Amino acid sequence: MKIPRSFEEILEHFGGLIDEETAKLLESYAEGRVTVNKCGRVFEGKVLRVFPVRYFDKNGRKGKVGSAIIDGIGRVNFWNEAAEVIESGDIIEGVRIRVRGYSRGGEIHVNSLFDVEVFPDFLSVSEIAEKEGERVNVKGFVTGLGEPEEANEIYISDETGRIRVFLENKSFYFAVDIGSYVEIYNALVRDSEVYVDRNSRFIVGE
Repeated sequence: MKIPRSFEEILEHFGGLIDEETAKLLESYAEGRVTVNKCGRVFEGKVLRVFPVRYFDKNGRKGKVGSAIIDGIGRVNFWNEAAEVIESGDIIEGVRIRVRGYSRGGEIHVNSLFDVEVFPDFLSVSEIAEKEGERVNVKGFVTGLGEPEEANEIYISDETGRIRVFLENKSFYFAVDIGSYVEIYNALVRDSEVYVDRNSRFIVGE
C-alpha cells in the first residue's frame, strides 16, 4: 500500500476524518519540513516574504510582532523578543529558517530568539546554471564592472567560477568596486545569469 504523502492523498486516505489544516501539517511531516520535540513543533522552510515589525499597545500591554511567509508552512509570527530577527535583517527572502513554535489560527507563533535558526544556503557560482527560473542566494567578490553609463551589471567570482549579475537598482553598482565582497539573496536565475530585482537583497561586505 502506498503511504500518502501529498495533501490530496492524505485527505483522500483519511476520508474526511481530518480537516485541511491537519492534512497540511501531515504533508509537512511527510516531507520533513516539520518535526516534533518535547518543547513543541519544529518548522523549517524557505522564506518567501517578510513583513515589517509593528508595535502595539493593547489594554496596557505593549509589544511588537513581525511575520514571514515560509514555503510549505505559511505565515510565521515572531512576537516581542523573537521579532528582533526581522528588525536586525537576519530573516530575509531567500534564506532557510528553522523555528520552534506553536500553531494557532492556522499560523505559527514564535516567542523566543532561541527558537529561531537562519541558514543562508548559498550556492556556488558553478551551480547557478542548474537553477534556471529559480531564486537563489550567491556570494563572491566583484571581479568586473559594466559600463558606468548603464550602471546595471557587475561580475562576481568565487572559487568555482565567474558570473554576470544584472542590477535593477543602479545604486548597487556604485556601492561596489573591484574586490568588494557581496552577498546576494533571492536573486532570479535567467539564461545562466543572476538578476537582482526588487525582491532581492544585495549586501556589500567589508
